[in-house]
Amino acid sequence: MLLETIAFMLLGVIVGTATGLLPGLHPNAVFALVLSSAAFLSGFPALCTMVFIISLSISNIFLDFIPSILFGAPDPDSCLAVLPGHQMLMEGRGYEAIMLSVAGGIGAMATTAITLPLLLFAIPSLYSHIHPFIHLLLAAVVCWTVLTEKGMKKIWALAVFLMSGMLGLITLNTLSDQALFPALTGLFGISGLLVSLYGKTTLPKQKRTPTPSKGVIKGSLAGWVAGMFAGILPGIGSSQAGMVVSQIFRAKAKEFLSALGGINAANIIFTLVAFYTIGKTRSGAVSAIAQLAGSISMAEFLFLVAVGMLVTFVSAIITLKAAGVIVSRMQTVNYRKINISIIIFLASGIAVLTGLLGLLISCAATALGVAAIRLGVKRSHMMGFLIFPTILYFSGHLAIVSYILGV
Repeated sequence: MLLETIAFMLLGVIVGTATGLLPGLHPNAVFALVLSSAAFLSGFPALCTMVFIISLSISNIFLDFIPSILFGAPDPDSCLAVLPGHQMLMEGRGYEAIMLSVAGGIGAMATTAITLPLLLFAIPSLYSHIHPFIHLLLAAVVCWTVLTEKGMKKIWALAVFLMSGMLGLITLNTLSDQALFPALTGLFGISGLLVSLYGKTTLPKQKRTPTPSKGVIKGSLAGWVAGMFAGILPGIGSSQAGMVVSQIFRAKAKEFLSALGGINAANIIFTLVAFYTIGKTRSGAVSAIAQLAGSISMAEFLFLVAVGMLVTFVSAIITLKAAGVIVSRMQTVNYRKINISIIIFLASGIAVLTGLLGLLISCAATALGVAAIRLGVKRSHMMGFLIFPTILYFSGHLAIVSYILGV
């Protein structure tokens, strides 16, 4: 049993590394494949498959920051990392940005382990008290982020948020979850790459700085809090939770990257806690586990948490090693050629995975992303793509607005 568990854990790390490094290859697709292989998996204990799922999820979370930060190829859970991450990359600190996300993930996971006994008792009560007011909290955060812009930029920021929100309503009703890859890639990835091409940006020499400590503790704590909300509340993803907590904690760039790493890592454990305590599935990984086992015992829960902690450290090492190799190679290649190659790769991936409709969605999203950059407003307002439909969902008006828009 022990050898089988270790083998499934290592296999999960390998597959999670692949899904993390390759944009558009989402872990949920692998989970669906696993669940369809019931005949093959019947020869192994169900716990082994659960270990594989948890290991894949956590390793994917850490490795996914590499394409998001270094290549502007975002995943729904790491798309906000493109913004401060790309800024640090253009300052020669791309490796430091990866280190911050990794440090935040480790810090948030450690905090989760320490507070686990408390969470098992607190989460059911927290869920029942916060759930009715989540749309008000999100709306307040949106208002705050818009009002922090200066002068006329407030109007442009509101326009960008609403246009992104409308794009989200239309595309999510058209392609469902498949819309996330082309839309978020256009909003946060291709748009920035195109502006860089137009401005003839050159990639500065990348520095290999020591492990940063300033901001990591605050960022990890913010990530832990946000990961808890994302893990227990339906419809709230890591990006939406990141927006909320970054405003509450007034996180700076370094703290924000640490927080995002913490959110995504801690979220896996919090979704496990939510499944064990209130029977709710809040992620693709836990949904797959629920389909496999229906429920889990206290022993299985604690074992999966322990596996998650171990995989966290293994994945952190792999991420830093891979990032170091990629950063050193980037310095020897023409950045303009890198940008063009990435745009072609992303466009090809969108065409293959989502077809012509996905390409059209990506073009519209790219145009909106370029407009936001040219208007000089924070690109985080484009998170309206996910936040606006979420606000409508929790306020009970999603069906009405969708009907009016004809979607």
